[in-house]
Amino acid sequence: MSRVGLIFRPVPRTGVIYVMTEAAARGFRYGHPEWANLGQGAPETGALPGSIPRLESIPLDDTTHEYAPVVGLMELREAVADLYNQRYRRGMPSRYSAENVAIAAGGRVSLTRLATSLGAVHLGHLLPDYTAYEELLDIF
Repeated sequence: MSRVGLIFRPVPRTGVIYVMTEAAARGFRYGHPEWANLGQGAPETGALPGSIPRLESIPLDDTTHEYAPVVGLMELREAVADLYNQRYRRGMPSRYSAENVAIAAGGRVSLTRLATSLGAVHLGHLLPDYTAYEELLDIF
């Protein structure tokens, strides 16, 4: 067996449907006070006891009903670069600019963009929380 075979083992396929089915068999249901779905990007949407009321709507003008640029809004990219310069580049000659920053709409999109920027690499991983991440990592 190759050295790589000794270090990394095949990882079985899992998935949200399997996990949710197993949880339901053990008593999970949405709204149950003893359960919380922390693995599916499922935020609590009901009222939170003791908190301020949730927003029910956000008025938007017609110019905001489009997708943002693929790499993110320039103002946000500049703000992120400024924040990183203040926190991590203070006193250093090189600085981040908006050109060094990309803003993505979610984890899967971010990881996919990162993977495509790396090129061919050898990558080992443990079983990720979300099936799509495992398939993404299998690209390598």
